[in-house]
Amino acid sequence: MNTRAQIILAAKERFLHYGYPKTTMAEVAADCNMSPGNLYRYFKGKLDIAIEIARDESIMTVDRLRPLIDCPVRSARERLEEVMFSSLRESFHKLENKPKAVELAQIVSTQRPRFLLESLRRERRVIAIVLDHGRKTGEFLVEDISRTAATLQAATMKYHYSQLFTHQTLQDLEVELSAMLSLFFGGLANKDYEADEQDSALEATEISTKSLSL
Repeated sequence: MNTRAQIILAAKERFLHYGYPKTTMAEVAADCNMSPGNLYRYFKGKLDIAIEIARDESIMTVDRLRPLIDCPVRSARERLEEVMFSSLRESFHKLENKPKAVELAQIVSTQRPRFLLESLRRERRVIAIVLDHGRKTGEFLVEDISRTAATLQAATMKYHYSQLFTHQTLQDLEVELSAMLSLFFGGLANKDYEADEQDSALEATEISTKSLSL
């Protein structure tokens, strides 16, 4: 592990245990067996370390969503639903009963709004990839991928960082998200595509039935 990664890990452990406000750069330096002066060679201050912690988490979350985006046996709707629900569950469990983690997320988002925008762009690209797949297959009718991705992201913001907005249970949030996505997909759905899918399913059933009778 390089020095920078060691600092980030040590700071993360302190932030999540003692809280961001109660952690000092001197304490982080001591945990890394270095002088405060040496620590400042890598980071200008505590907030810069917190930003890196949050950035790493955001990147890892997107990386974990990649297999869901690329799953060839799922429709675009199924992929998007899986992305949304996976994101909700991951962030919920990551922050549930961890007030120090919620505190850290709030501090980063309010004191460094530029970082928040960066994270939102990263997540929005995931949504755009799935929407583009749906448009190419004819499943979705989407004129502007970027705008539609931004709209969906804004509509589901509560479900990405739920503890920053509400104290609802995961079950309640999932019910809400399911209802919201149904409305969203209703506006995107290509009725001709759905009809073709139903016809294909019916034909497959008929072929299967004939094979059994033979």
